[in-house]
Amino acid sequence: MEALVYNRSMSTLPLEEKRNKLILALYELHTTKGPRVDIYELEKLSGLERREFYDMIRQLGRTQKGWLIKSNERVSITPEGIEKAEELLKMQMVEKERLVLKKIYDLGGPTHMDWVPIDKLSKELGMPFRELNPILNDFERRGWVEGPDEALGLTPAGVREVENPGSDTRGGATTVQNIFQGPFQGGMIIGGHGHTQHNTFSNNPKVGEAIDAVMRLVQQSDLGTLDKEDVLKDVERLKELTSKEQTPDTLQRIEKRIGMVKDGIETAEKGGELITKVTPYLVMLWQALTS
Repeated sequence: MEALVYNRSMSTLPLEEKRNKLILALYELHTTKGPRVDIYELEKLSGLERREFYDMIRQLGRTQKGWLIKSNERVSITPEGIEKAEELLKMQMVEKERLVLKKIYDLGGPTHMDWVPIDKLSKELGMPFRELNPILNDFERRGWVEGPDEALGLTPAGVREVENPGSDTRGGATTVQNIFQGPFQGGMIIGGHGHTQHNTFSNNPKVGEAIDAVMRLVQQSDLGTLDKEDVLKDVERLKELTSKEQTPDTLQRIEKRIGMVKDGIETAEKGGELITKVTPYLVMLWQALTS
């Protein structure tokens, strides 16, 4: 009965999230079991219902996505699939780091800088110490936390990072950095230290290239006329926002608009291929804006 309930829950996930679960499961088995993965073991680890699982296998095969190769009852991940899986893992780590930093902030009292026992932090997050410790060590190297072995608290720089993510600079370069929420696994990429400097995005050719590619793909797609108009309006607004001054508010609006573009496409095409074609350009756009 538990498995039945779990599968029903999985069947309601967005298409892209199902694809991500499959490619991450394949990557894990590739790194732990070897290059030729047993398809039944992959099905179990992915958690997908059988029909959905084999649909995903076909969609991600070499003739379409190029992320995997199926041969009889064995599945191998391609270099493109490895690249995709590692990108997803990085996004998940960024989200996890942001959750840990925010929890320290919340537990840090009125100033957000009180000592927080590490065992309490681990319990509040539901995260084992072996998983939490490397993240805390990284925070300490960045100058965001300090404290004795049994506890830690945010430094002033750590508080600023929570309240104004990525507003500091490293080596004189602006590092206001974020990552998509929702389908893109949400959260902020952690920045560095220094002084804040506002820049504009309009001179970055990668931004225009990414937006033009998204527009072209939408225009050439099989979406209905009205659906195309709705999605293109969001893309046009996205283009306007990227030409404005780089501020936390602008970045937040850009992030939201990217989500609207993705949601509009997914709703309109109902499982088609356009979202898969558009997503890499949206990722490129975001990276160009925040690097």
